[in-house]
Amino acid sequence: MSSSPVLPLLKRVPPGAWVAAAWFAGMVLTLLTRVRLPGEQRASVLPGVLFYRWDGLLTHVLSTALLMAGCLWLTRRPLGAMAVLLAASALATMPLGVAEIPMAQFLAVDVALYVTAAARPLRTGVLALVMSVLVLVSYVSYRVFAGWSAGTSAELAVALTAVVAWLVGRSVHESREHDADLTARATDRALVAERLRIAREMHDVVAHSVGIIALQAGAAARVVHTQPDAAREAMSAVEAAGRETLSGLRRMLGALRETGPGQDAAGREDAPLRPAECLADVDRLARAT
Repeated sequence: MSSSPVLPLLKRVPPGAWVAAAWFAGMVLTLLTRVRLPGEQRASVLPGVLFYRWDGLLTHVLSTALLMAGCLWLTRRPLGAMAVLLAASALATMPLGVAEIPMAQFLAVDVALYVTAAARPLRTGVLALVMSVLVLVSYVSYRVFAGWSAGTSAELAVALTAVVAWLVGRSVHESREHDADLTARATDRALVAERLRIAREMHDVVAHSVGIIALQAGAAARVVHTQPDAAREAMSAVEAAGRETLSGLRRMLGALRETGPGQDAAGREDAPLRPAECLADVDRLARAT
């Protein structure tokens, strides 16, 4: 059974799908503002000459096809995808008869800016933002130099939304990096604490056993000529303490040794397992000492 958590529903939606949803939402908004809705005397925005003509509809189809291609490239080639999305936005503006790239046609670009800034390095996000602002400036500048009316104020508002989308995405990117750094530090602290605990436990085991061995060996050396039976008993205690120490160390190291890929528990060194010493073992330890 997989232990990986299931992603929330909204996070399972790919970034390109969000960009496409923003594009179609913008198209619906564009249509709704150009028809007379209930309660209105007239439409909020007059449709352009090409809006309902076959060439205008063809332009909308081509711009939508461009946008779909950009959505497919967004996660692999973000700057190339951004260029295609900007081209689709400018192309979709042409049949509308407006003096600037409207917010509805730039909504998908804003979403793509957020995705790029949140998931990509700073350099890639900055380049995407610069490309977006340059397209807006170029569109208005072309109309000014051609002697046409230009919606400079409205385009400034659209540029502001692009900057805000980039800032929000960058904030999300930095928050993710910060969370990852905190997680790594917490993991390092936990590892250090565990190593210190293991070191203390090994020190207690070894120090206790070595102390017993030293005492018993010293006693055996003093009585080896006068009381050979007592010396033999002391050396047996030394042997038992040594074996017990080795067994404890083997159990501890066996528990610490991780099973590598392609290995199983049978591939590790066999070591008898038993519960750790507790208060019930005090008498036995006292007798051994």
